[in-house]
Amino acid sequence: MTQTTPAAEAADAILPELTMREWLEGLWADTVTWFNMQGPEILIGSAVAFGIVMLLLLLRRLGERAYERDHSLTSWRSIIARTMAKTRLWFMVAIALEFVVVYSGAPTLLSTLVNFVFSLALIFQVAIWARAIILGIVEHRTNSGEHSAETLGSAMTLIRIFVSVAVFAIAMLVVLDNLGFNITGLVAGLGVGGIAIGLAAQGIFEELFAALSIIFDKPFKKGDSISYDSTSGSVETIGLKTTRIRALTGEEKIISNSNLLDKEISNLTRLEKRRIRLAIGL
Repeated sequence: MTQTTPAAEAADAILPELTMREWLEGLWADTVTWFNMQGPEILIGSAVAFGIVMLLLLLRRLGERAYERDHSLTSWRSIIARTMAKTRLWFMVAIALEFVVVYSGAPTLLSTLVNFVFSLALIFQVAIWARAIILGIVEHRTNSGEHSAETLGSAMTLIRIFVSVAVFAIAMLVVLDNLGFNITGLVAGLGVGGIAIGLAAQGIFEELFAALSIIFDKPFKKGDSISYDSTSGSVETIGLKTTRIRALTGEEKIISNSNLLDKEISNLTRLEKRRIRLAIGL
Protein backbone atom coordinates (compact mmCIF):
# COMPACT_ATOMS: atom_id res chain seq x y z
CA MET A 1 0.00 0.00 0.00
CA THR A 2 1.52 3.30 -1.13
CA GLN A 3 1.35 6.17 1.33
CA THR A 4 1.39 9.72 -0.10
CA THR A 5 2.43 12.18 2.58
CA PRO A 6 1.91 15.95 2.52
CA ALA A 7 5.64 16.42 1.99
CA ALA A 8 5.57 14.17 -1.08
CA GLU A 9 2.54 16.00 -2.53
CA ALA A 10 4.26 19.33 -2.00
CA ALA A 11 7.45 17.96 -3.60
CA ASP A 12 5.49 16.81 -6.66
CA ALA A 13 4.01 20.27 -7.05
CA ILE A 14 7.18 22.35 -6.67
CA LEU A 15 9.99 19.81 -7.31
CA PRO A 16 11.65 21.83 -10.09
CA GLU A 17 11.96 24.81 -7.72
CA LEU A 18 13.23 22.93 -4.66
CA THR A 19 16.68 23.70 -3.33
CA MET A 20 18.92 20.84 -2.26
CA ARG A 21 18.25 21.57 1.41
CA GLU A 22 14.48 21.59 0.91
CA TRP A 23 14.68 18.37 -1.09
CA LEU A 24 16.70 16.64 1.63
CA GLU A 25 14.34 17.87 4.34
CA GLY A 26 11.33 16.57 2.38
CA LEU A 27 13.09 13.26 1.78
CA TRP A 28 13.87 12.89 5.48
CA ALA A 29 10.32 13.73 6.54
CA ASP A 30 8.79 11.30 4.06
CA THR A 31 11.22 8.55 5.06
CA VAL A 32 10.43 8.93 8.77
CA THR A 33 6.70 8.83 8.04
CA TRP A 34 7.20 5.78 5.84
CA PHE A 35 9.06 3.92 8.61
CA ASN A 36 6.35 4.76 11.14
CA MET A 37 3.45 3.67 8.91
CA GLN A 38 4.96 0.76 6.94
CA GLY A 39 7.19 -0.85 9.58
CA PRO A 40 6.05 -4.50 9.15
CA GLU A 41 6.18 -4.30 5.33
CA ILE A 42 9.67 -2.82 5.51
CA LEU A 43 10.87 -5.64 7.77
CA ILE A 44 9.41 -8.33 5.51
CA GLY A 45 10.82 -6.67 2.40
CA SER A 46 14.22 -6.30 4.04
CA ALA A 47 14.28 -10.00 4.97
CA VAL A 48 13.44 -11.03 1.40
CA ALA A 49 15.96 -8.54 0.02
CA PHE A 50 18.64 -9.99 2.30
CA GLY A 51 17.82 -13.43 0.92
CA ILE A 52 18.16 -12.10 -2.64
CA VAL A 53 21.60 -10.66 -1.84
CA MET A 54 22.72 -13.95 -0.28
CA LEU A 55 21.50 -15.87 -3.34
CA LEU A 56 23.37 -13.57 -5.70
CA LEU A 57 26.51 -13.85 -3.56
CA LEU A 58 26.19 -17.63 -3.72
CA LEU A 59 25.83 -17.55 -7.51
CA ARG A 60 28.86 -15.29 -7.77
CA ARG A 61 30.89 -17.61 -5.58
CA LEU A 62 29.85 -20.62 -7.66
CA GLY A 63 30.93 -18.75 -10.77
CA GLU A 64 34.30 -17.89 -9.22
CA ARG A 65 34.92 -21.52 -8.20
CA ALA A 66 33.89 -22.85 -11.62
CA TYR A 67 36.19 -20.37 -13.33
CA GLU A 68 39.07 -21.27 -11.01
CA ARG A 69 38.69 -24.91 -12.07
CA ASP A 70 38.64 -24.03 -15.79
CA HIS A 71 40.05 -20.54 -16.40
CA SER A 72 41.29 -21.29 -19.92
CA LEU A 73 37.97 -20.15 -21.48
CA THR A 74 37.94 -23.24 -23.70
CA SER A 75 34.24 -23.88 -23.01
CA TRP A 76 31.07 -21.84 -22.79
CA ARG A 77 30.70 -22.97 -19.19
CA SER A 78 33.90 -21.16 -18.21
CA ILE A 79 32.75 -18.00 -20.05
CA ILE A 80 29.41 -18.02 -18.20
CA ALA A 81 31.20 -18.72 -14.90
CA ARG A 82 33.53 -15.75 -15.37
CA THR A 83 30.56 -13.55 -16.28
CA MET A 84 28.74 -14.60 -13.08
CA ALA A 85 31.89 -13.83 -11.09
CA LYS A 86 31.76 -10.24 -12.40
CA THR A 87 28.50 -9.51 -10.53
CA ARG A 88 29.18 -6.56 -8.23
CA LEU A 89 28.07 -6.14 -4.63
CA TRP A 90 26.69 -2.63 -5.28
CA PHE A 91 24.38 -4.13 -7.91
CA MET A 92 23.08 -6.66 -5.39
CA VAL A 93 22.46 -3.90 -2.84
CA ALA A 94 20.64 -1.83 -5.47
CA ILE A 95 18.35 -4.77 -6.26
CA ALA A 96 17.64 -5.25 -2.55
CA LEU A 97 16.78 -1.57 -2.06
CA GLU A 98 14.54 -1.55 -5.12
CA PHE A 99 12.64 -4.59 -3.84
CA VAL A 100 12.12 -3.06 -0.40
CA VAL A 101 10.92 0.23 -1.89
CA VAL A 102 8.48 -1.42 -4.30
CA TYR A 103 7.16 -3.97 -1.80
CA SER A 104 6.57 -1.57 1.07
CA GLY A 105 5.26 1.37 -0.96
CA ALA A 106 7.93 3.98 -0.29
CA PRO A 107 7.13 7.70 -0.62
CA THR A 108 7.65 9.43 -3.94
CA LEU A 109 10.92 11.18 -3.18
CA LEU A 110 12.60 8.09 -1.75
CA SER A 111 11.19 5.84 -4.48
CA THR A 112 12.49 8.21 -7.18
CA LEU A 113 15.95 8.28 -5.62
CA VAL A 114 16.16 4.48 -5.25
CA ASN A 115 14.85 3.93 -8.78
CA PHE A 116 17.53 6.24 -10.13
CA VAL A 117 20.28 4.42 -8.20
CA PHE A 118 18.93 1.05 -9.32
CA SER A 119 18.87 2.18 -12.96
CA LEU A 120 22.50 3.31 -12.78
CA ALA A 121 23.56 0.07 -11.12
CA LEU A 122 21.68 -2.05 -13.66
CA ILE A 123 23.12 -0.21 -16.67
CA PHE A 124 26.72 -0.48 -15.52
CA GLN A 125 26.31 -4.08 -14.35
CA VAL A 126 24.93 -5.05 -17.76
CA ALA A 127 27.90 -3.25 -19.33
CA ILE A 128 30.30 -5.29 -17.16
CA TRP A 129 28.53 -8.53 -18.09
CA ALA A 130 28.55 -7.62 -21.79
CA ARG A 131 32.26 -6.84 -21.68
CA ALA A 132 33.01 -10.16 -19.95
CA ILE A 133 30.94 -12.13 -22.49
CA ILE A 134 32.45 -10.41 -25.56
CA LEU A 135 36.02 -10.84 -24.32
CA GLY A 136 35.24 -14.40 -23.29
CA ILE A 137 33.99 -15.22 -26.79
CA VAL A 138 37.11 -13.66 -28.35
CA GLU A 139 39.45 -15.54 -26.01
CA HIS A 140 37.44 -18.75 -26.46
CA ARG A 141 37.84 -18.43 -30.20
CA THR A 142 41.58 -17.87 -30.02
CA ASN A 143 42.25 -20.49 -27.34
CA SER A 144 40.13 -23.14 -29.00
CA GLY A 145 42.63 -23.49 -31.82
CA GLU A 146 46.38 -23.87 -31.92
CA HIS A 147 46.98 -20.13 -31.81
CA SER A 148 48.30 -19.45 -28.33
CA ALA A 149 48.26 -16.30 -26.27
CA GLU A 150 51.73 -15.71 -27.70
CA THR A 151 50.16 -15.38 -31.15
CA LEU A 152 47.45 -13.08 -29.87
CA GLY A 153 49.95 -11.03 -27.91
CA SER A 154 49.25 -7.34 -27.62
CA ALA A 155 46.25 -7.70 -29.95
CA MET A 156 44.18 -8.85 -26.96
CA THR A 157 45.22 -5.73 -25.07
CA LEU A 158 43.91 -3.57 -27.91
CA ILE A 159 40.75 -5.65 -28.15
CA ARG A 160 40.10 -5.22 -24.42
CA ILE A 161 40.56 -1.46 -24.73
CA PHE A 162 38.24 -1.18 -27.75
CA VAL A 163 35.55 -3.37 -26.17
CA SER A 164 35.73 -1.53 -22.83
CA VAL A 165 35.51 1.90 -24.45
CA ALA A 166 32.62 0.86 -26.71
CA VAL A 167 30.59 -0.88 -23.98
CA PHE A 168 30.95 1.82 -21.34
CA ALA A 169 30.42 4.61 -23.88
CA ILE A 170 27.08 3.03 -24.75
CA ALA A 171 26.32 2.70 -21.02
CA MET A 172 27.04 6.40 -20.46
CA LEU A 173 24.79 7.36 -23.38
CA VAL A 174 21.97 5.28 -21.88
CA VAL A 175 22.49 6.97 -18.50
CA LEU A 176 22.42 10.44 -20.05
CA ASP A 177 19.29 9.54 -22.01
CA ASN A 178 17.58 8.35 -18.81
CA LEU A 179 18.53 11.63 -17.15
CA GLY A 180 16.66 13.49 -19.87
CA PHE A 181 19.61 14.86 -21.83
CA ASN A 182 19.36 15.16 -25.60
CA ILE A 183 22.10 12.81 -26.77
CA THR A 184 21.43 13.17 -30.50
CA GLY A 185 24.14 15.80 -30.94
CA LEU A 186 26.55 13.84 -28.76
CA VAL A 187 26.02 10.66 -30.78
CA ALA A 188 26.51 12.59 -34.02
CA GLY A 189 29.71 14.15 -32.67
CA LEU A 190 31.05 10.77 -31.58
CA GLY A 191 30.23 9.36 -35.00
CA VAL A 192 32.11 12.12 -36.81
CA GLY A 193 35.05 11.79 -34.41
CA GLY A 194 35.12 8.03 -34.93
CA ILE A 195 35.19 8.45 -38.70
CA ALA A 196 38.05 10.96 -38.44
CA ILE A 197 40.07 8.64 -36.19
CA GLY A 198 39.35 5.71 -38.48
CA LEU A 199 40.58 7.56 -41.54
CA ALA A 200 43.70 8.79 -39.74
CA ALA A 201 44.60 5.30 -38.52
CA GLN A 202 43.30 3.39 -41.53
CA GLY A 203 46.60 1.60 -42.17
CA ILE A 204 46.97 0.52 -38.53
CA PHE A 205 43.42 -0.83 -38.33
CA GLU A 206 43.80 -2.62 -41.68
CA GLU A 207 46.84 -4.53 -40.47
CA LEU A 208 45.27 -5.19 -37.06
CA PHE A 209 42.10 -6.63 -38.59
CA ALA A 210 44.22 -8.68 -40.99
CA ALA A 211 46.12 -10.13 -38.01
CA LEU A 212 42.84 -10.94 -36.27
CA SER A 213 41.57 -12.57 -39.48
CA ILE A 214 44.60 -14.84 -39.51
CA ILE A 215 44.06 -15.71 -35.85
CA PHE A 216 40.32 -16.38 -36.15
CA ASP A 217 40.09 -17.83 -39.67
CA LYS A 218 43.28 -19.90 -39.17
CA PRO A 219 44.60 -20.20 -42.75
CA PHE A 220 47.92 -21.04 -41.10
CA LYS A 221 49.55 -20.94 -37.69
CA LYS A 222 53.00 -20.53 -36.24
CA GLY A 223 55.24 -23.41 -37.38
CA ASP A 224 53.26 -24.22 -40.54
CA SER A 225 55.06 -24.57 -43.85
CA ILE A 226 53.40 -22.35 -46.42
CA SER A 227 54.09 -21.08 -49.91
CA TYR A 228 52.90 -17.96 -51.71
CA ASP A 229 54.08 -16.45 -54.96
CA SER A 230 57.63 -17.74 -55.34
CA THR A 231 58.31 -17.97 -51.57
CA SER A 232 58.16 -21.12 -49.46
CA GLY A 233 59.06 -21.39 -45.82
CA SER A 234 58.00 -21.88 -42.20
CA VAL A 235 55.90 -19.32 -40.30
CA GLU A 236 57.93 -17.99 -37.36
CA THR A 237 55.84 -15.10 -36.04
CA ILE A 238 52.35 -13.67 -36.66
CA GLY A 239 52.48 -10.08 -35.43
CA LEU A 240 50.01 -7.21 -35.36
CA LYS A 241 51.41 -5.74 -38.58
CA THR A 242 53.58 -8.35 -40.27
CA THR A 243 54.12 -12.08 -40.55
CA ARG A 244 57.69 -13.40 -40.56
CA ILE A 245 58.51 -16.49 -42.61
CA ARG A 246 61.80 -18.41 -42.62
CA ALA A 247 62.42 -19.28 -46.27
CA LEU A 248 63.86 -22.62 -47.35
CA THR A 249 66.98 -20.82 -48.44
CA GLY A 250 67.52 -19.54 -44.89
CA GLU A 251 66.62 -15.86 -45.08
CA GLU A 252 63.69 -14.33 -43.17
CA LYS A 253 60.85 -13.02 -45.30
CA ILE A 254 58.70 -10.25 -43.80
CA ILE A 255 55.33 -9.44 -45.35
CA SER A 256 52.43 -7.32 -44.11
CA ASN A 257 49.39 -9.27 -42.97
CA SER A 258 46.97 -7.52 -45.34
CA ASN A 259 49.29 -8.12 -48.32
CA LEU A 260 49.73 -11.76 -47.35
CA LEU A 261 45.97 -12.38 -47.14
CA ASP A 262 45.54 -10.96 -50.66
CA LYS A 263 47.69 -13.76 -52.07
CA GLU A 264 46.93 -17.40 -52.76
CA ILE A 265 48.53 -19.33 -49.89
CA SER A 266 49.32 -23.03 -49.93
CA ASN A 267 49.53 -24.60 -46.46
CA LEU A 268 51.93 -27.50 -47.00
CA THR A 269 51.65 -28.69 -43.39
CA ARG A 270 48.04 -29.76 -43.89
CA LEU A 271 48.84 -31.99 -46.86
CA GLU A 272 47.71 -35.56 -46.23
CA LYS A 273 49.30 -36.74 -49.48
CA ARG A 274 51.87 -34.99 -51.61
CA ARG A 275 52.04 -35.58 -55.32
CA ILE A 276 55.40 -34.98 -57.02
CA ARG A 277 55.97 -35.03 -60.74
CA LEU A 278 59.24 -36.76 -61.72
CA ALA A 279 60.75 -36.68 -65.16
CA ILE A 280 62.29 -40.06 -66.09
CA GLY A 281 64.37 -40.27 -69.23
CA LEU A 282 64.37 -43.38 -71.40
